[in-house]
Amino acid sequence: MVERNIIGMSPIDTARSDRTSGLALHAPATHGMLRISCQLDGDTIISATPLLGSMHRGAEKLFESRDYRQVIALANRHEWLSAYSGEVGVAQLIETALGIEVPEAAQWFRTLLLEFNRITSHLAFLAGFPWDDKELTQNLRNSRELLVKHYRSYTGSRMHPMLTRIGGLSQAPDSAWLEEVQHLSLDTAQIILESNWIEMLASYEGIGKLTLADAEAQAISGPVARASGYAIDARELATDVKYQELTSFAVAIQTGGDVSSRILQLVDEVTLSLAMISELIEKCADLVSEEVNVLLPKVVRVPEGTYEHSIETPLGITSWFLVSRNDKMPYRLKLRPASLHTVLALSTVLSGARREDFDAIVASMPFIAGDADR
Repeated sequence: MVERNIIGMSPIDTARSDRTSGLALHAPATHGMLRISCQLDGDTIISATPLLGSMHRGAEKLFESRDYRQVIALANRHEWLSAYSGEVGVAQLIETALGIEVPEAAQWFRTLLLEFNRITSHLAFLAGFPWDDKELTQNLRNSRELLVKHYRSYTGSRMHPMLTRIGGLSQAPDSAWLEEVQHLSLDTAQIILESNWIEMLASYEGIGKLTLADAEAQAISGPVARASGYAIDARELATDVKYQELTSFAVAIQTGGDVSSRILQLVDEVTLSLAMISELIEKCADLVSEEVNVLLPKVVRVPEGTYEHSIETPLGITSWFLVSRNDKMPYRLKLRPASLHTVLALSTVLSGARREDFDAIVASMPFIAGDADR
């Protein structure tokens, strides 16, 4: 017998849903009140439709009523596990439009902080996966918490750092902060390297398949696409940060396109980011006293025209499109979030799956509901 159920991702979202997922409250998929309408034939999911919009705040219209400095404060709120990526992405867009050359030291520090955020973001999704090994879950959560607390000691905030300025950073980290990042990274690396990921994920092979053709057709990017063999990473082409000068930079790829491949992709990317962090700290150690900002006029006006920019966030490629009328505020600022396409792809990966695999499939698709809804 075919029945339709609305499954709420949050265990506390019971008022609007027939059922709720079994994911823990710390799983990022449960944040943002996303619901999925599923057609079930017994224990088989025939079709799945994500019900978006619960967190829509009209971010793009808010951009139009803020000056360019204030836009940065809004741009770090949609993808809250990697808010720094939002800040840097829109700042790079404005810097390109104004022809601003960011100081060398600021470029290195931005690269370091972007990879730091990539690690904390991926750890949140790894910890949110429904592992049988609860000790692993707790170790991942503890490791991430130590990193986030240390991040807050520099930025003053866990979620909305506001470190980025048009033309650089508000301030550089000190040497002691960099040294502690190195120590915490080594502790995280130990957890990653000592865990037998392949054995723990063996039962998820072949579940929740997303083919390379599906990933390309649905414009999916980031770790979800790379887990299906899509060998694209916008960091390779970025010229306003320092990835091209890192010997440790590489692009990890999986080809299975299933739950196991997506989780292994996150693990591989954390491992690579930890290696980059180690190299970046060596590069940044001598730059803590260097200038990390540029002088700007009291009022920043972007010349009339259209501008676009993309950045590789932990969740995929986020793109910005700006229309300027030579005013101190954007005439139009369009945001194309990576999470939107990932959420829509849930229809593909859930169709034909068993109900008991629902939680694992959703948890293997890293997305932020606020990023998708904007």
